Amino acid sequence: MLVAIGGLMTTGVLGSQRNAGAWVTVAPGQSLWTIAVSHYPETDPRQAVWDIQAANHLGGEYIYPGERLVLPPA
Repeated sequence: MLVAIGGLMTTGVLGSQRNAGAWVTVAPGQSLWTIAVSHYPETDPRQAVWDIQAANHLGGEYIYPGERLVLPPA
């Protein structure tokens, strides 16, 4: 019984992570613009930057190497 409950909980958590979007770890020299251009080639980069900022509750354009950002679905 506990194994079944654990399996259901794991599926629920993993499923919600997949729906949340992908993650990226900021590399040295990257900006929101370069991330937007490389991960959303079919989208206006300005819109992609705004979406990334909103998904990560960023108050500005500054990001730092090693920071993890969620990438919202396109």
